[in-house]
Amino acid sequence: MSKVINPVYDVAVIGAGIVGSAIARQLGEYNLNVVLVDSRSDVGDGTSKANTAILHTGFDAKPGTLESRLVSRGYTLLSEYAKATGIPVEPTGAILVAWDKEQLDVLPSLKKKAEENGYKKTEIVDEAYVYHHVPDLGPGVLGGLTVPGESIICTWTTNLALATEAVLRGVELKLGHKITSVEKGLSHTTLKSDAGEIQAKLIINAAGLGGDYIDQMFGYDRFHITPRRGELIVYDKQARPLVKKIVLPVPTALGKGVLVS
Repeated sequence: MSKVINPVYDVAVIGAGIVGSAIARQLGEYNLNVVLVDSRSDVGDGTSKANTAILHTGFDAKPGTLESRLVSRGYTLLSEYAKATGIPVEPTGAILVAWDKEQLDVLPSLKKKAEENGYKKTEIVDEAYVYHHVPDLGPGVLGGLTVPGESIICTWTTNLALATEAVLRGVELKLGHKITSVEKGLSHTTLKSDAGEIQAKLIINAAGLGGDYIDQMFGYDRFHITPRRGELIVYDKQARPLVKKIVLPVPTALGKGVLVS
């Protein structure tokens, strides 16, 4: 019996979430031998499926940063991709709500930040406007900031569309391959997993919350991810009329707080 020799891929993308699947899809356009690898049994089984499902304008990112540029560009690209592929998107718009004087005083700076990020559609509104659009909010609202471009998007369909299109373009998908170690060679790198070895000339780390562990396997200590576990409370669809817009809190140093969508 002849020995099976593993192929040496041009590119191996680690992580089949939305980011990794999008990268693999793009690479599938070129004359490259690409493999998309994930430790889970399906694509998008990490944070890509467990989030607030908001197609975010990036209005509140720090101006001039890489995050600001990428979120703004990603908003445009994903909006266009959703239209082309039929991914469900609902342009609900959002209202950032201030519940005390301190939060109310922050709204002008948030509006300025949005404008510096190139998003000029926000408006500061009073409590009457907020209650008109979200009448079931509890008492105490002092004002708000509108973000009409915010939408909700189906994260499952997005990930499935990107990964499916990647495969249709010739990308090989390997699920159930948890990377355990890395062996660097002169011409290629060997990714060792609990389901076998994968060899590739170039490795792209899109491993999400496990990205720092992958980085360390290559002998680096360049970044550390400290995840914060959030809670998603999902109500029955009959509760949908209660909130017709995304309701955002005023962000603090501790995070973006509780939102409703």
